[in-house]
Amino acid sequence: MAKRTCVFVKPTLQSSLLGKVLLFIVILLLPINALAEIVWADIRDPNVKDALFDSYQGHHFTAITRLQSAQKQGRVLDPEKAGLVLGGLYLAYGFHEEASRIFEALLNTVQSRSVRDQAWFYLAKTRYQRGKLDEALSAVGNVKNSMNFSLRQERYILEANIFLHQQRYSDALAALKHVNEHSDWGPYAKFNKGVAVYHLGREDEGIKILDEVGSMAAGNAETQALKDKANLVLGYGYLEKDNPAAAQVFLERMKLSGPFANKALLALGRIYSDKKMHKQSLVPWLKLIERHPSAPAVQDAMMAVPFALGQLEAFKQSLEYYEKAMAVFQSEIGKIDRAAEAVSGGKMLENITQFANLELEGATEGQINKYINTPEGHYLLPLLSQYEFRETLESFIALQLSLGKLERWSASLKTYNDLPDKKRKMYEKRITRIQSKTLLVVEKFRHYLQRMAFDELERRKTRLESYFNDARFSVAQIYDYAAKRWGDGNEQ
Repeated sequence: MAKRTCVFVKPTLQSSLLGKVLLFIVILLLPINALAEIVWADIRDPNVKDALFDSYQGHHFTAITRLQSAQKQGRVLDPEKAGLVLGGLYLAYGFHEEASRIFEALLNTVQSRSVRDQAWFYLAKTRYQRGKLDEALSAVGNVKNSMNFSLRQERYILEANIFLHQQRYSDALAALKHVNEHSDWGPYAKFNKGVAVYHLGREDEGIKILDEVGSMAAGNAETQALKDKANLVLGYGYLEKDNPAAAQVFLERMKLSGPFANKALLALGRIYSDKKMHKQSLVPWLKLIERHPSAPAVQDAMMAVPFALGQLEAFKQSLEYYEKAMAVFQSEIGKIDRAAEAVSGGKMLENITQFANLELEGATEGQINKYINTPEGHYLLPLLSQYEFRETLESFIALQLSLGKLERWSASLKTYNDLPDKKRKMYEKRITRIQSKTLLVVEKFRHYLQRMAFDELERRKTRLESYFNDARFSVAQIYDYAAKRWGDGNEQ
């Protein structure tokens, strides 16, 4: 059989064991947890307490709007704490620009050392999450020691993360020395320490540290994710070094239902395949192809399974799996085309806006799944993890809400019977002018979001079309091989 008969698209490996893509820059615990550290110590303002209670119940958008309303009506008794809480709520749920404005406004007023430290700290986080590393480092450098223990620990983790992104590994290690290994942030500090010492040329020490992280007990989902990431980095790193036996040890430690499980299963199959143990390679790959076909690792496995069967000379089964893969790829291409229609028709923005609002309101899994399972859901929701898309979407939603308020204000003018006609016309003219300007900006953001969505869909579609063509070529090769070997086109 010609080498091209069975196509195996290998997973992309990094250029180094701890390459930039695999750096786990941790801020895994939600900022809302740190918010709890700020506020309950000496909060007396009932408006702030009400907002916090709503946020802890999962009603985050309600918490934001309630606190904003209290501020505008002058009912807030503790404006400094209210500002910190409001900024923290915005930051926790991805609204970085608004959070940044709040913290910068606090720093432009006379505040206590404690409030200033917390404002600088959260401003540093907003800048870091927006990729403004130098500005984030400048902000975190203004934080003194008035914060509580937990926030001080997170402050050093944040500083180390910035240094890691800037490839200042010695500085990262210096920051991590301040983190107590027995604190909640200890495991994250240890992971980043492993990253830093590896990049400083102390490879064996870095691997040893990551190995300790990968074998630690996991008491919660965040720690399990950290543990899995460490094992994934080591597993892929040893694959890159052509040491599949070592890679296998780390990959088999991983939880097969975690966020990195697909990559682990793909890599495990690759290990056995590299050892020419094709029956064993089928075990993880067959598990993987049962998962949602929009995932790139699942698509890789759909090509890997018939490759392994071809190597075992099970040509009939190989043919069947290639044909199944082609059918799946065609189906997914069709979903991408329908997703593109949803993007152009405006349905995508409607659904994804509802999804973003559901996230803010702490919706149930069933409610969120309803919106994920739209034509564009599986292929476009990953865009929400990208800063540029998320912040543009935030602005789009905010402007739409503003348009709704303007509509209500316009309608309410008709109910004011004692309002002079001259003033009524002046207000109506002003509202109409603001509405026109707002609509222009809304359309600008709409087109920008749509273009980003189209680019993502096109990238995904190109990948699927390439897989489809490879699978079709392999099917033709199998038929050609069978005809030459048996003369009748049958497999055996």
